Amino acid sequence: MSGLRLISCVRFAMQLLIGESVYVLGWKLRGKGAVRLLLALPGYFLACALAFGLFSWIPINGPVVYILYYVALFAISLGTMRLCFDVKWAEILFAGVCGYATQHIAFGAITVISQLTGLSLSPVADFFLIRLLPYVLISAGIWFLVIRRYAGKGTVRDRDMRMVVLALGVLFTVIFISVLVDDRVFRESSALLQNVFCKLYAIVCCLLAIFVAYFMSRQNLILRETEMMEQMLRQSEEQQKLSQETINIINIKCHDLKYRLSHLPVADSGQKEYIESVSDALAIYDNTFETGNDALYLVLTEKSLLCSQYHIKFSCMADGQALASLSSPDLYALFGNLMDNAIESVMKEPDEDKRIVSLTISRRGQGSHVHIENHCGEVVEFEDDLPLTTKTDKDNHGFGVRSIRYIVGKYHGDLLMRLDGGRFLVDIFFTNLPK
Repeated sequence: MSGLRLISCVRFAMQLLIGESVYVLGWKLRGKGAVRLLLALPGYFLACALAFGLFSWIPINGPVVYILYYVALFAISLGTMRLCFDVKWAEILFAGVCGYATQHIAFGAITVISQLTGLSLSPVADFFLIRLLPYVLISAGIWFLVIRRYAGKGTVRDRDMRMVVLALGVLFTVIFISVLVDDRVFRESSALLQNVFCKLYAIVCCLLAIFVAYFMSRQNLILRETEMMEQMLRQSEEQQKLSQETINIINIKCHDLKYRLSHLPVADSGQKEYIESVSDALAIYDNTFETGNDALYLVLTEKSLLCSQYHIKFSCMADGQALASLSSPDLYALFGNLMDNAIESVMKEPDEDKRIVSLTISRRGQGSHVHIENHCGEVVEFEDDLPLTTKTDKDNHGFGVRSIRYIVGKYHGDLLMRLDGGRFLVDIFFTNLPK
């Protein structure tokens, strides 16, 4: 393979690294991250130089060899990211595809400018103004216009691999065409066609690749999450019906049992104590919440029984009519998830005096306000204004808080979750609910 120099390999490796760097900002480094980075950067350039040396031995000189050469350098960059960052391969491939597209956008832009202006610079100025600065500026511009806007969005972090692979296909189609038109077979053709129109086409296609990998992936995941939330609400509706039947049966049986106990003759003090203990056990089913809302009554009754089981103090002041506009399944799912999260949090407290959950539902002006708080002794990390799940299987957990946000958003409400002084606070504001 002839026609390439080692300095060109090093420059391309540097430019690719610049393009990919903006997509890895905020990634979690692996153990001894600073040391890994210091070792990985020279290792990356060394591996690229070795790849150049290997391909230089290939006697065949054609577009296919050049494509394989660039694929090898691209693969080395992916491997370097994998060594340095504790992220999934899907995220690494995403950064690689978008980074390569960013590099090629800058390459196409500077080629067009050079062709149209006839720009000729000294070697030092050429390095900084042609080989380095455009790549930094284009990468910074994409970070400012695209990446910064969606920084920290949880939905962006779980990539749709179909879209990433599609973007990869678009990108390498563009790279193949670029290599083909730069090949000596076409070198005698129109410079305007080769260095302007083909490069403009490449820029558009690379922008399309970034759009597909970044935006289409995000939109597809939002759509799938919405479908999942709707399915969860349908399941919640079925669970609500079953719970209603269960609570009704329990109420009937408890009422009947209390009636029978009240008419039992008391022969001695031992029997009296036994009857009193049974009556006390039945008393937990008297924790009814007259909220004026059947769905709210049902879910609060269920969760109060759970609180009694785990010795959790539950205080509640609820005006159910303030949320009368919410459908029963939505209301049941919303407060079911709110209470489950609060109960799960306080259950971790060894001190039972701190096992307290407080809920308030009230009218506020023309709207409604929901406030729930509980003691929280652990550090909570937030992403996209939602607490991250503390469970190890993060892919299959965390849907509870997302379903809360989904239901609140469905009624155009505002959700605020925060940790303040060892207390986890949730505030929900609904304004202008339909009557």
